[in-house]
Amino acid sequence: MSPDTSERLPVVNPATEEVFAWAPSASVRDTAAAVEAARRAFDEGPWRRTTPRERSRYLLRLADAMERRRDDLVDLAVKEGGFPVAAAGVVHVQTPIDLLRDVADRLLPAFSFTVPLGPHTGMTLTGQPQTTQGVVAHEAIGVAALITPFNAPIAGAIHKMAWALAAGCTVVVKPSPYTPLEVLALGEFVEEAGFPPGVVNIITGGLDASVELTTHPGVDIVSFTGSDAVGRRVMAQAAGGLKKVVLELGGKSANIIFADADLDRAALEVVGNMVANCGQGCLLLTRTLVEKSVHDELVAKVLALMPAVKVGDPADPTTTMGPLIRDEERLRVEGMIRQGVAEGAQIGWGGDRPSGLDRGFYLEPTLLVDVDNAMSVARREVFGPVGSVIPFRDDADAVRIANDSDFGLNAGVFTQDFLRAKAVAGQIRSGMVNINSSFGVHPDAPFGGYKHSGLGREGGTYGIQEFLEQKAISWPVGKL
Repeated sequence: MSPDTSERLPVVNPATEEVFAWAPSASVRDTAAAVEAARRAFDEGPWRRTTPRERSRYLLRLADAMERRRDDLVDLAVKEGGFPVAAAGVVHVQTPIDLLRDVADRLLPAFSFTVPLGPHTGMTLTGQPQTTQGVVAHEAIGVAALITPFNAPIAGAIHKMAWALAAGCTVVVKPSPYTPLEVLALGEFVEEAGFPPGVVNIITGGLDASVELTTHPGVDIVSFTGSDAVGRRVMAQAAGGLKKVVLELGGKSANIIFADADLDRAALEVVGNMVANCGQGCLLLTRTLVEKSVHDELVAKVLALMPAVKVGDPADPTTTMGPLIRDEERLRVEGMIRQGVAEGAQIGWGGDRPSGLDRGFYLEPTLLVDVDNAMSVARREVFGPVGSVIPFRDDADAVRIANDSDFGLNAGVFTQDFLRAKAVAGQIRSGMVNINSSFGVHPDAPFGGYKHSGLGREGGTYGIQEFLEQKAISWPVGKL
């Protein structure tokens, strides 16, 4: 449909600071129209009445359409997100394509939308004994508003759409105004896949559009990924309509490195968690907790790896780390580094803008040492290429520091003692714990966090369940 307004969003290449495209900026009326189209498609259209097998075929056609335009999507990810091209091809494009196929081929066909209830004898309201049986029907919740972040534009959209569409919901997808193009491209693929009208609606815009999505009476569930501060506002806005909310929010995840760990491997993980996505990732293990006896050795190994990190043009396949998404984000991260130093932390590496990169929102990867867990850099989500190193005494001290956080999304435990690792993992208050690895997200595992890291789960059958209502249907045995 044509937009209600002539306003446009500038799309900035964060590596060059140049506006290279303009995207529509949805008005409140545009957003309401998208919700109403999704409402009609859910209430009157065929989508929620399709079988799981039929929905699988649509998802597979969507994956095929994306695969055919894979190079175009990678190019958009590099230009609008500043993601290094190697990571863009795998993490930002191929992974969501593979996810669609996994949901369609494996998860959706095996999901039980109807679960039987065995016979049960109880008393009726009239005091007579009666044996009943029945089923629990899992039915699509309705219209889903899906609000996605700039650090994973198409991957974030597919990670929500796949589950919502598999459940039988219709959707309105709104990407970050920083990265609208990849998600707008999804509209072409949806049309190519032949989805019925109104099943998938995509809008791009600013705050007004987001507020309309979270408050519109036609929306039944809001799934949001972003900061915990914005997540609280989303939850408050949705509360007026008693909408269900799924919130995938921030992280300040701890990586516990014991003295018996493979320190070379652990050091690689520390560096990787600083530079991946330029540190703009909720899952990243940004608090490195190191047993005191190997603290200096681990830090030395990390510092020895830092010169190999190549910061620069994300279109260059040899680039390790690209720019931050906007200059205001770079300024914010620089301010947090300065505050950390003022509170007593020391800069072990980085902390400045890279020499020779006069254009683009670049910042050196920065390792902070002598960090105490009470410092702001250890407590607030930096969302930039900054890692903090914190020493600990023993297992109990490591668990205490790891859990001393408002967040609880991810965690790592590095040790060669597997029983010790499992014991520590069981005590960490986070939605995910990876042993001797940073990213061990299993396709069947729930993705989400404790505390300020969010509500609800994505991933596996857990992701489908978030978009379903449960209805109990029962009848007397032998009466039908």
